[in-house]
Amino acid sequence: MKLSNVFCDFHHGDLWYSLHLLFEKRLGANLARPCGYEWFEKGFWKIAEPYGNAPDTIQQYLGLPPKPSQHDVQKYGEAQLIDGVYHIPCKVSNEWYIQKAITFDRFLEMDFDFIVATYHGHDEPYARLVKEYKPSATYIEQIGNVLVRPKYAKYVLLATNEPMPEGVEYVKYHPEHHRDYTYAPPTNHNVVKSFINCLPQSPTNAFWWSEYERSLPELTWKMHGIVGRDGAVSNDMMPEAIKGSSFVWHVKDTGCCGFVARQALACGRPLIVKRSFAVAYRTLSRDFLVDSVNCIDLDLGTKEENVQKIRYFSKPDNHVELCKSTAESFKGVNFDREFEEIKAFLERARSNA
Repeated sequence: MKLSNVFCDFHHGDLWYSLHLLFEKRLGANLARPCGYEWFEKGFWKIAEPYGNAPDTIQQYLGLPPKPSQHDVQKYGEAQLIDGVYHIPCKVSNEWYIQKAITFDRFLEMDFDFIVATYHGHDEPYARLVKEYKPSATYIEQIGNVLVRPKYAKYVLLATNEPMPEGVEYVKYHPEHHRDYTYAPPTNHNVVKSFINCLPQSPTNAFWWSEYERSLPELTWKMHGIVGRDGAVSNDMMPEAIKGSSFVWHVKDTGCCGFVARQALACGRPLIVKRSFAVAYRTLSRDFLVDSVNCIDLDLGTKEENVQKIRYFSKPDNHVELCKSTAESFKGVNFDREFEEIKAFLERARSNA
């Protein structure tokens, strides 16, 4: 399958990197995202709507990023404009790659094989974008860990167990992550880390966190994320941050078991979860969760029983064994095999366009 250009919105760093691996690394296409305020002004960028269209949020996604550090400029160069396409150096773990971004005017000048919406609020706008400006392109929606069904997309990259409407063709898959998310023997046995972005802003999530933090004062509790008390962790630091934990807290009432959960499993770090949350949101990775094999499922015991279970698995020998079994449990994901299924799906989508 030979592709030239693919256009996709951008709202999640790990998701974008997975699409970079799919379309650029595996399929050889050029993957571009929007930049410039005209996307917002024309109604083809709605990611800031839940935040009242705050100017700083619009700038965050549609503006060019700050210049890299002087060391990185010398090694990789700062963002450059090449043939009307911005080439922006980005870092994941210890690897740099180029993220491409285009203005609306440059978009009009280019041809595209696929146009992809990854934010559910873009289903209608991106279907309209294809119809009005790029009718030869194939519109695809990528659906992640929220309860979303397409209203306009006929083709879906589906990373959940959400039932699709009749007439929608889809392929289920696990978005690929960086190769540095691999098993490393644990060096800490009593550090619980959360990477849930806005944990304190959810009363449910905050309640469960505080209940267990208070009950296990002998453990070190780290709350990361934009509004987490211990600060956000950048993409380039995430593999080491996960490996530096003993358990990854992922009690999340709105779609747990997305990227962070799978990355933790790949690194061999057991999760602390409420599996009912994953089931309710039909997340695809829920099928990996097995209590006392790769996670501690708080749904299965009283708080006192769960506290004792966490204490038991915090003992060094028990923790090492749990980490090993956690890494083993994730070997069921074969990104190479899933790629072949995705490629066949994309070929069908293009042939029917």
